[in-house]
Amino acid sequence: MRKPPMNDKELLEKIAKKEAHLNALTQMSVEMNSFRSLAELVSFVASKAKLLVEADKVSIMLADPATERMSIVASSGIAEDVIERFHLRRGEGIAGKVWETRKPVSIANTAASSQYVQLSRKPDRAASSLLSVPIEDASEFFGAINVQRSVEAGAFDEEETSLLTLIAVQTAGSIRNVRLVTDLEEHIQNIRAAQEIGNLLVSTFDVDTVLKLIVRGIRDVTGAEACSIMLWDSAERHLRIRAAVGIPEDVIERVRLRRGENIAGWVAEHGEPLLIRNLSDDPRFVATAGGRYCSNSVLSVPMIAKGKVLGVINVNNLTTERIFNANDMNLLKLFANQAAIALENARLYQELEKLAVTDGLTGLANHRAFQDRLIVEFARAGRFGQQVSLLMVDIDHFKVINDKYGHQMGDHILRCVAETLQNQLRKMDFVARYGGEEFTVIMPQTHKERAKQTADRIRERISEQMFFPSEPSRSITISIGVAEYPTDATEPSDLIELADRALYVSKGAGRNRVTLAVAEEKASIRGMGEA
Repeated sequence: MRKPPMNDKELLEKIAKKEAHLNALTQMSVEMNSFRSLAELVSFVASKAKLLVEADKVSIMLADPATERMSIVASSGIAEDVIERFHLRRGEGIAGKVWETRKPVSIANTAASSQYVQLSRKPDRAASSLLSVPIEDASEFFGAINVQRSVEAGAFDEEETSLLTLIAVQTAGSIRNVRLVTDLEEHIQNIRAAQEIGNLLVSTFDVDTVLKLIVRGIRDVTGAEACSIMLWDSAERHLRIRAAVGIPEDVIERVRLRRGENIAGWVAEHGEPLLIRNLSDDPRFVATAGGRYCSNSVLSVPMIAKGKVLGVINVNNLTTERIFNANDMNLLKLFANQAAIALENARLYQELEKLAVTDGLTGLANHRAFQDRLIVEFARAGRFGQQVSLLMVDIDHFKVINDKYGHQMGDHILRCVAETLQNQLRKMDFVARYGGEEFTVIMPQTHKERAKQTADRIRERISEQMFFPSEPSRSITISIGVAEYPTDATEPSDLIELADRALYVSKGAGRNRVTLAVAEEKASIRGMGEA
């Protein structure tokens, strides 16, 4: 049945209404472009849409591609408990149908619609008219705008559908702009955070501290629930976790990966980052890693310095379904570059520190390290009421050996003596090259009689070794002096002096023997200090 033609008054009213709508849409567009918050934007759109189409209720639902569900993000006239629990999948309900078809849907009476999903658990007291239009642009569906009013107020007509569709189109453009701005601001913020962490990384040379800073920074910046750094152990030929957040301790202790094995092993072998959006679709890893991650999205990036893979940084989620993207990868690569530089700097620093306290010829601790360690052992022994014995060791007739057989042979003998000392002592004992052909041994929790037994065993092992194949009867011997804290001395310098005097007693008595410091020597040392 055709509608009767409008009279002049009705026509003028219709034209005026359209002009008002156009003006309102123009003003809306200006205001919508000023929003930088998605929540503020959709709240504004909901209030305007309700007013312009004369609705009782309005809701804006946005789609989440990860969960494939739409949820209410802004509304008017809808109860809070409904908003929290109301979600629709593609094709479900009226808005779900809009998502599926990407076309507006108008229902004159919700009570007569089988597709209508009731918002409340209780039956609606009155049926309503409903209009749902898609929020979309040419490339993406964002969600839907839903408006309702009483059946008595009349169904939404074509003009109102067109009006709400125009609002939805404007909303789609504004949502994209807000997301772009938000992504850019977040990216800039993440870059700044990464730079701040980078500044911290280059200020410390402790590897464990560096690694902890990295994993915490990555977790905070990327939002990943689990992050791990695996370093390559060249001796054991595998990757192992050295720092992690969000991963159980037993997993950290247990996991070892060879090159090419699993995701991190693949990244270490190829030296390339790997972004997997859906692990179950990747035939390389589904057999070994499938089912371990909630989101099936995994990101792994190598740490490379001087063309060498030092390790791998891995991030994944354990409970949420967030999918990592290219921005996450670029950010993680920035962290990986900073981490590689920091690790290399820490390694070089540790090598320099080691050189500063290590004798280059024998690999033992040097004189400086010995002095520092003796002070530490004195403090510990004093605190717990324990003894510390000190051995001063000297190779007999070393100058004669150097003169007759050359310095290369002398160096060889020094290295052999150093190795014998280490092999014959406990892990808790501290061996150092004191200088020239002299060595020293700190023996914590040891009285001097027990230290003398150890010293005699070392002396015998040295004399049994064959250093001169052409002269089988010629052997190398050592002389040793032993002193004990606190029996012989209560100061480090006094203990060294007493052990050194005992050593020269051994030499004066014919060499190749061990001599204990005597109590009377302590008084004479004090007397020299007071003079």
